[in-house]
Amino acid sequence: MTLPEMLLRLGTSLVAWLVIYTHLIWLGTLRIVGCNSDADGLWRLLFGFTPVVLGFSWLLSITKRLPEVHQIIRWFVLPLFLLIPLALIPIWQAFSQTNLGGEAICLVDPIPWWHSGWAPLQVATVAWIVAMSWRAWRMNTESDLAK
Repeated sequence: MTLPEMLLRLGTSLVAWLVIYTHLIWLGTLRIVGCNSDADGLWRLLFGFTPVVLGFSWLLSITKRLPEVHQIIRWFVLPLFLLIPLALIPIWQAFSQTNLGGEAICLVDPIPWWHSGWAPLQVATVAWIVAMSWRAWRMNTESDLAK
């Protein structure tokens, strides 16, 4: 493997972890930010940012061809699983408010079309992140057991 390919794989993997951490931290801070003068601005940002997160989550295991590097990078999974419960709290609040209660996420009139799909999309995104993180974690452990 050439040096540029190795650096590209390492850089891509690190950016993927940063994108995923950013998404989960933003989800976790929604309870604190709430609905300010911009109303549902951060909620819209997370809704639009979801395809990017889904795409980058595929790249978590791009370092699998670099076993020594992947062995180190895979430890990024552990703090990620600490952030997931914090991210699920605002998702549950939005789901109970919009999908079960029929209200808007923030006091916006009329209720935008995406409010009812925000929480299910975020649940699917967090589930996908968990699956791809688990896949990245297990990649080296399976090869270690075979040795």
